Amino acid sequence: MADKLNNYDFIAGKIDELKRQYPALRARTDDYVFSALCIKANFYKNPALTLRENDFAEMIVDSPNDGGVDILLSDPNSETADLVIGQSKFYQKITNDDVLNAVRKMADFYKDMQAGHYERVNEQTQSRFLTLNAEIGDESKIHFVFYTSAPKNRIDAERIKRKFCEQFIDTCRIEIAILFANDIVEEIREAESIKPTVELGKIRIDKANNYLMYGDAAAIVNVSAFSIKELYARHNINLLSLNLRYHINGGKIDKEIRETIDKTPESFWLKNNGITIICDDFRIDGCEVKLWNFSIVNGGQTTYLIHRSESIDKKNFFWIPCKIIKNTGKTPEEKNLFSLEIAQATNSQKPIQDADLKTNTHEQRRFSQVLRTVDIFYKNKRGETVPTKYNDTYSNTNLAEVGKLCMAAIFQEPCKSKNKPSDSYKEAKYYNPIFKDNPEQVAKICKELLYIDYYFDKIFQPDFEAKNKNKTNAEKIIPFANNARRICIAFVTLAARYHQGNITDENLTKALNSARDDLSKVEFYKIFRDLGDMKFLLPQKLYTDAYDAALDKLFKAIIKAGTKNYSFEYNHNHSLTVRNFLQSDKNYYEILREHWDTFQEEIRETFANV
Repeated sequence: MADKLNNYDFIAGKIDELKRQYPALRARTDDYVFSALCIKANFYKNPALTLRENDFAEMIVDSPNDGGVDILLSDPNSETADLVIGQSKFYQKITNDDVLNAVRKMADFYKDMQAGHYERVNEQTQSRFLTLNAEIGDESKIHFVFYTSAPKNRIDAERIKRKFCEQFIDTCRIEIAILFANDIVEEIREAESIKPTVELGKIRIDKANNYLMYGDAAAIVNVSAFSIKELYARHNINLLSLNLRYHINGGKIDKEIRETIDKTPESFWLKNNGITIICDDFRIDGCEVKLWNFSIVNGGQTTYLIHRSESIDKKNFFWIPCKIIKNTGKTPEEKNLFSLEIAQATNSQKPIQDADLKTNTHEQRRFSQVLRTVDIFYKNKRGETVPTKYNDTYSNTNLAEVGKLCMAAIFQEPCKSKNKPSDSYKEAKYYNPIFKDNPEQVAKICKELLYIDYYFDKIFQPDFEAKNKNKTNAEKIIPFANNARRICIAFVTLAARYHQGNITDENLTKALNSARDDLSKVEFYKIFRDLGDMKFLLPQKLYTDAYDAALDKLFKAIIKAGTKNYSFEYNHNHSLTVRNFLQSDKNYYEILREHWDTFQEEIRETFANV
């Protein structure tokens, strides 16, 4: 009992320390500051991360009508803008039911927000959630965290986690953590144990005096992977104290690094960017480099995976390119600023992406030229500057955006265009019809698609929400509209192609019947890829009221029909969100199938007016 009481007292003492450290917290309750303490200890261990006094007011939403959440933030250690939803209880004792009820409230809050029930929480919580949620992507995780200063005792945390996850369909994106008093104390102590640098260490290089100096302040060497593994084993995350982030589960990147380490270690030097070390001083002596007050500022992911690898030991290792930079700062402030600048510069260097590999191909250069003939600037390479005359968002584009739009519009796979957009330029069945077969035709269609996408996002959707927010079905139709961008683009294109005879009833029947089966086996691209002799979508010039009115009519038709289908499915499964419903093209085709008679009339009326 004494240890458990000590944990609570320890946390209470840290709450008082935090109030002294941050004057803005002094007038806050202990419960509020407990949330701040948990954020600081859990997410801001890294000395390279800045936590300002006014940040707490944004991250902590604990107030009346907050929906059962106290904390909303974007994980600063994540590369995918992971959303963190947290609740904290500064208690001395807690029951199983207390914890279960708390995590259920967080789940209900998230589902309410996804469904558009913003009215159920206060304005601060609404605004904070919508701001953070807009930043997350398809690869982002949703982290739920429950903190309590009470001991765990006999609480079955694993059972609570299972019950929590049962409330979601898309569980691959959902993560839940429950931290009790001893867990929080460990987090705090770990955070406090991190030093700004490692005082003294050494690494081994491949050959005696094999280095390239840059003046007296920097050198490039080939360092032994085992040296790095040994350093991490000795100093753990202190070795990365000046890095912008500690190891993040990098998915594909982690997998590729591990495969290279295990299967082709001899190619690691060629494939990896290596690591960067900042130090107060270094000295190269034969095959040894001594380092004083140092930290790895880039290559943390590589360092962590090397440390974890069973393939690397004293006899089995490989060489890694390593840049060593002497800190030129004189005062502690100057040293910190120098370290931060180097860390930001080296970590912001973009890795080569799949789209980058296409930039210099003949068809991409040709497509760029063709788009210029229709007044669209095509950014063929990342970092390319858009000329001022093309600054409108619908007047410039790139390979990834064109691929997504064409997958939704030409190939009629709107949900896939959001979930797996890279297929549009990685798979020949999509890539060739867009960029190789008839680029002049696709360029003209793309000009309209860019405007349609812009119009939906910037004009139609905000106006639609304002006009429908007080209607009886607002809680269903507004969230559906907010997530319907891709299917709206697809439907407008389908309507235009159907009106012009490019898509026939036979095409549609084949697609609609096929969509009832396993989607992975349906070859929509074979059904829809041929644009025939189409030169435009809507027979009206862009940027006119008549063009916009036609878009409005078609958007509203698919949104109204889609909301009916979603509402029917939701009545049978209350955990279903609009986002999940629109993850599958099967649901898009089900909307078309059930409402096609109505759609035909809407299409006739729309094109009669233009």
